Amino acid sequence: MRPHVDHGAAADGGTGDEELAGTAGLSRQFAKIGPGYSFNPSWLVQKPKENAITVPNSAQLLQEAASAELAGLAEKSIGLYRTVLSIDPASLPAATNLSRLLHMRGQFGEAISCCEAGLEYWPDDFNLLQNLAINLHRAGQFQAALLRVEKLKTLKPYQSTVHYLEARVHDDSGNLPTSLEAYRRAVECDTSDLVMVVALGDALLRAGFTGEALAQFDRALRVNVYDVRALALKTAALAELGRTDEEKWLSDPQHFIKMHRLSELGVSETEQAAFNRRVSEFAAAHHSMKEDPAENATYLGWHSGELGGETDLDIGRIKLFIAHALKQRVSELKDEDPRHPFVTGLPRTFDLRLWSVKMTRGGKMIPHIHPDGWLSGVYYADIPPIVNDPDAAQAGWIRFGPPRNDIKMSAQPLTRTVKPEPGLMVTFPSYFWHSTVPLPEDNTERRLVLAFDVIPGRAPSF
Repeated sequence: MRPHVDHGAAADGGTGDEELAGTAGLSRQFAKIGPGYSFNPSWLVQKPKENAITVPNSAQLLQEAASAELAGLAEKSIGLYRTVLSIDPASLPAATNLSRLLHMRGQFGEAISCCEAGLEYWPDDFNLLQNLAINLHRAGQFQAALLRVEKLKTLKPYQSTVHYLEARVHDDSGNLPTSLEAYRRAVECDTSDLVMVVALGDALLRAGFTGEALAQFDRALRVNVYDVRALALKTAALAELGRTDEEKWLSDPQHFIKMHRLSELGVSETEQAAFNRRVSEFAAAHHSMKEDPAENATYLGWHSGELGGETDLDIGRIKLFIAHALKQRVSELKDEDPRHPFVTGLPRTFDLRLWSVKMTRGGKMIPHIHPDGWLSGVYYADIPPIVNDPDAAQAGWIRFGPPRNDIKMSAQPLTRTVKPEPGLMVTFPSYFWHSTVPLPEDNTERRLVLAFDVIPGRAPSF
């Protein structure tokens, strides 16, 4: 993420998500973390208060911290900001940016303390106060967050990010009716922010106003034909309204989910078995594996960090297989309706995100989508025998169709389940809801997959 550099307007950084408003770039930030974060380079022009300490090298340290973040060296940047604050506790840019970076790392308590210390010197600074409210929200301190939101509303009553934050806090605390009104106010303040438009539609859908929700999704899709959240939620809305033909045109799981097998690349069964063992052992032991990370859909399982940059030869072969599948999917677009969003949303260039998920006892993936992707997929390296048991209710299979659990459906969406097989890769549009049928609590055999997103970006690096 490239830091925002306009201190005059608030800006962010996830998932929480899947994170400022007011421009397309800032809207993308909303979906990742939340509204209101600001990258603050104003040490170049900022005049400190009379009681602030002026240290000759503070500006240099702040510049080095900003450069470190832009280079992807978050830990170094955090250390430099801490150093600045140890020298000059009144440094507003250091407090603002340190609290933002700590939030991005999930260190909400430290971020809260950082904001509170900075507000001792700058009690009415909008960006720092908003950072505090966001971190209180993420820490589950909803009432404290709402108190700060009320002050933010007095400072900038028509700031869309403030109303959006208020909506998120009420939403996460279980107060959907109040959050719905706050979502409406946010969109009224900034009708161009698609993240807020889709969030309003999401709340309307959960509140049972399905027709009005669908109008919001269509509103977003008129601007961005491949808004993944809007497409996923529209699919659910069409199913709920009984508009099956439109649902099928948009998200037919029998048509848009494709299978690819490693044997297509001339790999024998013996070679495939050895390859899968090596891939599984490499991924399962990867240092980035975390149990049930809050930002992911994994439940009773382990989720790795980014694997696409690994130099392991077998990871390289996985990337070649993904490139093979991608080439097939792109070549098949000529046979699709040219108006379909999967066709019109085809990126000009691609990048790859690759990670691994392992699970055993009771493990599953809850229903989710991949908001940053165009095409998503999963490769099965290690499969427990339970998937072949006809009496196990498809345990360990991947299921497409049913949306998030908080979207209550009275109608059944189009669904499809796919049985995992070693050497099988399944690809699908990134807006397709998908989950894993839970493994039994007594299952001890490992299920390990390599999952990926093909995202808009630079030319393929795989």
